[in-house]
Amino acid sequence: MNYIKGLNGLRAISIFMVLLAHLGLRWSLPKSEFFLERFWPLISGDTGVMVFFVISGFLITSLLLDEKKRNGSINLKFFFVRRFLRLLPPLILMMIFAVVLMFLDLIPISVVGLFYSFFYINNFIPKANYTGELAHTWSLAVEEQFYFTWPFVLAFIKNPKIILGLAFVIVGSCVALFIFNQSNDLANDYHINRWFLPAISPIIMGAIIAVLKDKSVRFMPSLGVFIIGLVLFLSPLYVPFDLLTYVSFFQALGVSCILLWIYHNQSSFLIKALELKPLFYIGQISYGIYIFQGVFLTTGPSLKWWIQSYPYNILLTFAVAVLSYHLIEQPILKYKEKYKI
Repeated sequence: MNYIKGLNGLRAISIFMVLLAHLGLRWSLPKSEFFLERFWPLISGDTGVMVFFVISGFLITSLLLDEKKRNGSINLKFFFVRRFLRLLPPLILMMIFAVVLMFLDLIPISVVGLFYSFFYINNFIPKANYTGELAHTWSLAVEEQFYFTWPFVLAFIKNPKIILGLAFVIVGSCVALFIFNQSNDLANDYHINRWFLPAISPIIMGAIIAVLKDKSVRFMPSLGVFIIGLVLFLSPLYVPFDLLTYVSFFQALGVSCILLWIYHNQSSFLIKALELKPLFYIGQISYGIYIFQGVFLTTGPSLKWWIQSYPYNILLTFAVAVLSYHLIEQPILKYKEKYKI
């Protein structure tokens, strides 16, 4: 699949949302219902993660479907090798750093947290074992669980209509579970909305867009698709108060529509803006930023010790991410070429 312009810019904007949330932006907003309940969902860290999820579902599904169309099959072994080469090195480095900090008694010791994070199941961790420095690995767990399920669907189901039907069933199940979870007692002990279901819904929405992206080329480039996406993304500003709990689904659908429009409008002014060098570069290193910000920023402002205090925390996040990208990620990524088909 050819390079899709604009996605690194979207990643950069998404990672800024996460960083600002963990720096405590929400507590700097005016203390009114509008800003805390309606404006905040537009720029929150959860929204940033949701955008990452949609992009991931779109890209992974597109790559695998292109491989299937080109070769008649999907090499799952090569897919998993490529994913591990891309994702594991920075994660292992971050966890080694976290272990050292725990050993030095600079952050809380959590063997359970390390176990859940390393094996990509931190989205199921009990709240009693919750560790701020490792909390962000919940989203990595959801993505990894997606990698261990969805590619098999694409590999073994031949009919695109069945794939689409299954995807819609998954999203519908996620919505139903999310509604059910509002009264689920398990929420007292677990972050149940981060469990594989319903957390995977924005990823599957991105996957649906990937399946549909070339089905009706005449409709997809329409400005109307972008406007619909924008209106859905802005839904927290206007939906009835009772629906605010569910706006993340509207927003994920909105991002999916915008992503579809971006795919079909690669020479637009918006794409040129998203491809500006600073945004492009931050998007390139966004995975490292996300991995390491957990240690330095945790889940909010901290006064534990100096590297977790502003501005050192944000400076160290970027510095370590840059070093990780150029000294570790880039050299290792060269090996991915051996596993491309």
